[in-house]
Amino acid sequence: MKYSVVLFDLDGTLINTNELILTSFLYTLEKHCPGKYTKEDIIARMGQPLVEQMRFFDERQAEEMVKTYQVHNESHHDELVKEFPYVREVLADLHQAGIKMGVVTNKRRKMAEMGLKRFGLDQWMQVVVCVEDTKQAKPAPDMIHLALEKLAAPKESALMVGDSRFDLLAAERAGIDSAAVGWSLHLEELEAYHPTYVLHDMRDLLNMMGISKVKQGAKFE
Repeated sequence: MKYSVVLFDLDGTLINTNELILTSFLYTLEKHCPGKYTKEDIIARMGQPLVEQMRFFDERQAEEMVKTYQVHNESHHDELVKEFPYVREVLADLHQAGIKMGVVTNKRRKMAEMGLKRFGLDQWMQVVVCVEDTKQAKPAPDMIHLALEKLAAPKESALMVGDSRFDLLAAERAGIDSAAVGWSLHLEELEAYHPTYVLHDMRDLLNMMGISKVKQGAKFE
């Protein structure tokens, strides 16, 4: 087996927070910068640390905009966040095969843990690296380096799975292989960053790693 460690981004990769993120951004921008930005402007910057996104939209109001976003996002989290197909099944099979797993996310720890626990994904993660944990967030390689250090794993053993250019760039700069997810809002853009693999279905990860595939239609209890 080529990889013994798989690191995942969280939003847009393991859990579907697209509606939650867009709704929180639209609410925040309408409150602080009415009529200036569109949904497409938001999507283009998804994956960056929140404060960097807000500085792009309005440097002067960025701090207040972060607060507005966080309150809205947290209060609507469980209502709007959804599962992606086969994620829990595949994580369970990876765990059974002895694969070490972790999350590397530009989110705050509080919200990352809320998302993981919402669908019981935290039980399979041996490390969770969040935006507070390193000086530089993705696309810098620091978060991946920290995750591998905590797992005592060499970079040659690791694969990074993500839905944004920030994930792929971080993997490249850390010297590890990457897989782009086919359910990303940015899929066409990601091809320009030359991921090692493209997963059209989370079950593709099992096939790629030579692990028995979960039967189509199987349910996870």
